[in-house]
Amino acid sequence: MATCYLPGIQVENFGYAMLIAFVLTLVNLFIKPIIKLLTFPINIFTFGIFNLVINFGILYGVAAIIPQYELDNGFSAFIASIIIAISYCILKKI
Repeated sequence: MATCYLPGIQVENFGYAMLIAFVLTLVNLFIKPIIKLLTFPINIFTFGIFNLVINFGILYGVAAIIPQYELDNGFSAFIASIIIAISYCILKKI
């Protein structure tokens, strides 16, 4: 939800922001583990930095699925992927 308020990321309204959060959660639960398994050698080689690329791709994938979610530039999507990675680490520790 916090990534929807970054400059360069546009969401039509709060309802779509909740939908985007739900879709991102589903993608992170079901598709991301498969992608991480397939890219495990790259993750080891880059010391886990490739996870940001995975999050970046997932954001663009969700933006392609939901037309009310627009990513204007790659920098905003990259910052959003960093926020998602940090929040995931915090929630994982809880």
